[in-house]
Amino acid sequence: MVQVVALVFAGIFILFGGVVLSRAGELSDRSETISELASAGDERVEPGGEATVSGPVHVLEPASPARTGPESNGGDAPALWAWRVRQKENAPNGSRWRTAESELAVGEFAVDHSWDRVRVDATTLATDADGDPFDSPELFLGDPETESYLGDLGPVNRFFERTGLAGEDGVVSDLEFNVSVGGKTTMPDKYQATVVRDGDELVVQGELTETADGYVLRGTDETPLVIATGSLEDQREQVRSSVRLRRAGGGVFVGIGLLVAVLAVL
Repeated sequence: MVQVVALVFAGIFILFGGVVLSRAGELSDRSETISELASAGDERVEPGGEATVSGPVHVLEPASPARTGPESNGGDAPALWAWRVRQKENAPNGSRWRTAESELAVGEFAVDHSWDRVRVDATTLATDADGDPFDSPELFLGDPETESYLGDLGPVNRFFERTGLAGEDGVVSDLEFNVSVGGKTTMPDKYQATVVRDGDELVVQGELTETADGYVLRGTDETPLVIATGSLEDQREQVRSSVRLRRAGGGVFVGIGLLVAVLAVL
């Protein structure tokens, strides 16, 4: 009986380690895509296949997000507006942040790549409230550029937020310093967004075709449309760090599982 229980625990460790390693593989693929996007040069593009263009955005029709946040500034016309509302809730192992609402609003825009103006058909990237654009495999936006609380912080949480200790990546991010109410804490929700405006730099990969109105870059089943903004080098290093951590953790769990299985058989 003891042997059977030990083998069950060994299987659980191995299964969990395999899941972690699988996720590390997915992140590794994401890192390779970032490297490919970062290597895009200014050479002239040719229609008829996959192409990567990079340069300033030229907005033809601005994006119209359903929610713009409490501190939205005017600024130039937005080509792309990614936002989400994060909500802190109780979990069995502590409180955690989750995405309650989100949207990727896209307008009509082009990218001035070298001497070419390439129109981007980004309609296939539009998501609804069920898809967090900051977790999309086709978007490389990095961390949200802006963040606003949709309510008032208590004095303790305000202190930890200002010192950077209680943010989502902070040292005490999983601790709750307010009274909890059911499954949801009293920590106010927060609105996060990244906006790509007219003139901002953008990198886009997809299938390039030539139409009567010029070049158009769009996604297909074989070549999905990929959009990146912000510092690709920072994003690549962040993903690589996560890959190393997950590979190490997954390897430890698999190793423990194998060790338990061997000891159970002996």
